[in-house]
Amino acid sequence: MKIIFIAVISVLILQSCSLLYKNPCKSYSSDDVTFRSYSESSSVNEQFAEEKALHMAKADIAENVDNYIVSKYGHQTFLQDPEYENKIVTIRKTILNNINIVCSKTIVKKGMYKSYIAIEISKEDIDKEVTRKLKEQTE
Repeated sequence: MKIIFIAVISVLILQSCSLLYKNPCKSYSSDDVTFRSYSESSSVNEQFAEEKALHMAKADIAENVDNYIVSKYGHQTFLQDPEYENKIVTIRKTILNNINIVCSKTIVKKGMYKSYIAIEISKEDIDKEVTRKLKEQTE
């Protein structure tokens, strides 16, 4: 009787907690050579949950990519160069369209879809794209 009571209590606790549904993509974090981001989203629509999680992860990684590009390729002059700034904005958008999805999982719980995603982009890929676009647009 005692064992059954403990088993029932354990099951109730696990169902009410989110312990069963930890973000499987959470272990991906940025390092010296790669920017990574993860996110999760819920919706009654599976596709919307996945797209929302991807959008939130991209928004998070975009800040790191922007800071990296500005710190490495930003003009160090007193005068603004609108043409150069426009090129950098275009490059940022291109880079964010070329991210890699390294983890993606969607589960269903009580009629809701919960989507988990992790994305990455290497600093080397960013450097190559910036260099290529700047050379391409100056020739």
